Amino acid sequence: MNRCSITQRPMLWTWLLGLAGLAFATSSCTGPIVNSSTNEPPLETSLDHHGVQFDTTTSRPIPFSLATGSKLGLLHDDRDEGERHVRVTLEQAIFSLKASIPSLVVVERRSIDDLQKEFQFQARGLVKDQDLAKIGHFLGLDYVVVFDPIYHDLNELYGLKNQIDTWNVVLPLKVIAVNTAEVKLHCLATVKAKVGRQMKASEVRLLNQEALSVAATLASQCLSSSLTDATPHF
Repeated sequence: MNRCSITQRPMLWTWLLGLAGLAFATSSCTGPIVNSSTNEPPLETSLDHHGVQFDTTTSRPIPFSLATGSKLGLLHDDRDEGERHVRVTLEQAIFSLKASIPSLVVVERRSIDDLQKEFQFQARGLVKDQDLAKIGHFLGLDYVVVFDPIYHDLNELYGLKNQIDTWNVVLPLKVIAVNTAEVKLHCLATVKAKVGRQMKASEVRLLNQEALSVAATLASQCLSSSLTDATPHF
């Protein structure tokens, strides 16, 4: 058995318990999740990375059109180095959308400290979608992109005595409309690493970072494939 316990963030743990297949039932959402009701199965892949087998599943992209001149920004407070890499990957994916949606306005991420003072913004999954919408309004956004990965508690690791059978990472990503707090897009990437051996704490942290990196790439692909331009083309 894996000795590492799962980090239980209040909002996201509730989501996990409500998983039906790979669709989340999000208690904080004030509007319907657009792409959670698709009848198509998620995309599945398997790859070998540095001798570790990763099995992945990803939500199928469902098109969502952005209005001309929409302002989009990513909100997240990194809790460790792995999440910083996820944020950077998603920021790059969002900026790359300008190639296919030239009218898109990508707003630079502001200091989380300023947001905490203004809205008492707290990380760790405690913020409701309507609160995130308020923050987006403060930033002058039309849509906010948020993510909050779930993975094993790295603080539970032992120096040389970590028997790791599997390592799981779940990365939900949402696009929320600021005016209505409606979840317009919901992408879900899951990554399971097959290990079956003892690992040092440093090795487990690296494994977690690699799993998060794979999940971030999958979530970015879902995001990029889903968002389209509503501008008419003649």
